[in-house]
Amino acid sequence: MFEEKYFLKNNQYFLEEFQFKNGFIIENAKVDYGIVGTPKYDDEGNIINAILFCHNFNGNYSTLSSVNQASEEIFVLKDEYFFISITSLGIPESCCPSTSGLNNNFPDYEIEDLVNFQRQFISEKFPNIKKLKAIIGYSFGGFIALGWSIFYPDEMDCIIQLDSSFKSQGYKYIYASLANRIIDQSSEHLDDMYNESISKMLILISQIRYLMSFPRDYLNSVSNEEIDLSIDTFAEEILFLDIYDMKFLNNFLMSFNLESELDRIKCKVLIISLNRTNYYVPEFDAIPLHEMVEGSEYLSFDLSFASDTENIHNIVVVIKKFVDSV
Repeated sequence: MFEEKYFLKNNQYFLEEFQFKNGFIIENAKVDYGIVGTPKYDDEGNIINAILFCHNFNGNYSTLSSVNQASEEIFVLKDEYFFISITSLGIPESCCPSTSGLNNNFPDYEIEDLVNFQRQFISEKFPNIKKLKAIIGYSFGGFIALGWSIFYPDEMDCIIQLDSSFKSQGYKYIYASLANRIIDQSSEHLDDMYNESISKMLILISQIRYLMSFPRDYLNSVSNEEIDLSIDTFAEEILFLDIYDMKFLNNFLMSFNLESELDRIKCKVLIISLNRTNYYVPEFDAIPLHEMVEGSEYLSFDLSFASDTENIHNIVVVIKKFVDSV
């Protein structure tokens, strides 16, 4: 159980209206977020040490609390930096298909929408942040961090992309495509009434993702009984998403591709790969990104399931050193 000191202060904010790239407008769009740390100001009253954290696929704003507990190093950084962690557009408890009530009528969103959702929130809630010190994106959040650096290249000093990619391909595309094929096989997700079969469908989709989400050394070092138990536990984690949230998220994952726009990046970039699963594979994701982004830095960690805490600490130390150097 998390110690209280590691928690971010949770808040909600409502954008009076948010317009998607396709023109669709949602009123009173909810933003779920957390903050921790100490703002520092320049002579004009602007916050100069803000770091935006973008969470992973199964996460939300509170994912940063997990990192805090795993590494005391990042918790200490609260005295040096002001962290903002936002639950992404499309993910509960922020504006998403299920919580908006739009369900199947929610608009398809693109990477630019995910970035603009965060950017509009920051400009409204923290107008004295004119430039972010850093954006840290983990897994799914790495897509958003990369998008920030492309669409608004002058609005951050650096980005750190951790265990992520620049486009959907291979297992990433296969997972999203198969998941939506499962959903489309049943017309029940089109009904207004929610039923038990939809929850079972979500569990099945999650179990497909299980194949790509654990280190190879772990899967080959435990018994089949232990695997069965961990599959069931893993599947339960996906139930925070509604079927509509999952479908639109998969739509996004199948279309995500920033490869042709990488030359727009101006800020410093640190790319960190975690050589552990089949979902993000360094030779197809992190290394090509490093080669295409001029001046970027690249580090690789060979992680094992048993040493996660130690490795998270080491990664945080690397990220701190990088941000401090900017």
